[in-house]
Amino acid sequence: MVAPFSDFVVPSTLYLAVLLASTAILVALLWTIRPPLSQRTVLAMVPWVVTGAALHVFYQIGVAVGQSIYPAWAEPLFAAPAVYLTTFIAMGTVWLLAGVIGTASSSAAKSRVATYLGGIGFGVMLPLLVLLGWQGLDPATGRLRLTLPFLGLVLSMVVTFVVYVLLGAWRTYIIAEARHVGWLVLFSHVFDGITTAIGVDLLGATERSFLPRAIMDVAADLPTAETLGTGWLFVVVKVLVAVLVVVLFADYVSDEPERGNLLFAAIAFVGLGPALNNFLLFLIGI
Repeated sequence: MVAPFSDFVVPSTLYLAVLLASTAILVALLWTIRPPLSQRTVLAMVPWVVTGAALHVFYQIGVAVGQSIYPAWAEPLFAAPAVYLTTFIAMGTVWLLAGVIGTASSSAAKSRVATYLGGIGFGVMLPLLVLLGWQGLDPATGRLRLTLPFLGLVLSMVVTFVVYVLLGAWRTYIIAEARHVGWLVLFSHVFDGITTAIGVDLLGATERSFLPRAIMDVAADLPTAETLGTGWLFVVVKVLVAVLVVVLFADYVSDEPERGNLLFAAIAFVGLGPALNNFLLFLIGI
């Protein structure tokens, strides 16, 4: 089994320069145009995160079978961590163009920037997921495995709902201020924790990242290791960190909506990207 995000490869100087320069130019243009950054915009970015995870899984399939799926010149763009920048450049370009159209048109068109961003994201994401599912049916590359990945997804939704309800019961204003980006942060990191635990404890995957591995090493030394495995402690840490972020910065989202939404989006996608990579890898049995 391929270890999720274990293949961190620093691209060559040329690729790195092109990616960094493109990202810097795009960020400067976005800063100048200032397209809307509402909570709907953050949610519209989610299909692009799924797209990035799927593109990286195709790269990992090529590594697993020893035959690249991408053309040789494009392959470095979809290794990790380059795939993060590649996906951001694609998403940011769509966001920028939607913002330009919205700014030049009516206020109604400006309010539809999130719709354009999310709609195009779904249009890119869905064919990739279909192709990935079809690839999972090929015995040469893996086997489609639905039970554990979807169990992890459902369990993540349940845990997120319960924790968010309890958080709202404790401090209602936190939910009112953080709203959608709050539960997105919580779900993303719960999903990352649970999929990592499933991979390590049930599917035999190897965790290569230092911090998760250190946390699971601590769990391995506890008396609960034989019955609960080692991933549960990582899930608990992820939940606590996500809750702490939501509690501490909920008022920032309310007071500074654009900056707050950007902060929550960045924190959410740091968890959601690896979680989706885990989920898709496990789903196709690689």
